[in-house]
Amino acid sequence: MNTADIKHLFDYTEWANELTMEAAAKLPDECLRRDFGISHKSIFGTLLHMAGAEWIWLERWHGRSPAKAEAWSMWTTDSCADLAELKRRWANVIGRRTQYVSELDDSRLENELAFKLLSGDPSSMRLVDQMRHVANHATMHRGQVVGLIRQLGIDPPSTDLLFYLRREISPK
Repeated sequence: MNTADIKHLFDYTEWANELTMEAAAKLPDECLRRDFGISHKSIFGTLLHMAGAEWIWLERWHGRSPAKAEAWSMWTTDSCADLAELKRRWANVIGRRTQYVSELDDSRLENELAFKLLSGDPSSMRLVDQMRHVANHATMHRGQVVGLIRQLGIDPPSTDLLFYLRREISPK
């Protein structure tokens, strides 16, 4: 995997996340915040978790490893009032990540990059694997959000990679 592949993977991730956010924005607040009994409770909670996780990894790539208390205090339903605020914060993360990726060269992707887990324990992974994880994590949670939207009786967006690739081949 090279930097062009990583850029493409994040372009897809951002496209699919945006479709998911657009679908969430059409929901009434009671549906957006309804506790479905999943790990992050609601659609809004899951979207917050997705954005917060992307922020944590980006911080790690910049040599900072936020502790659990710092990370989650910034990305909770108490600290982020609504989708508009979430979208603003997430756009900042995306902009910073785009800048970071634009400055990478292929050799840096293979470098082992140390970081601390939210618990404070040390860890390390190749940068490319960290980036793959970020995209995969987003895909997993988008699937949850899409499933919850479907449970509400609404047709969710198609966010699979296949639909993104088809869009590239024959854009609408």
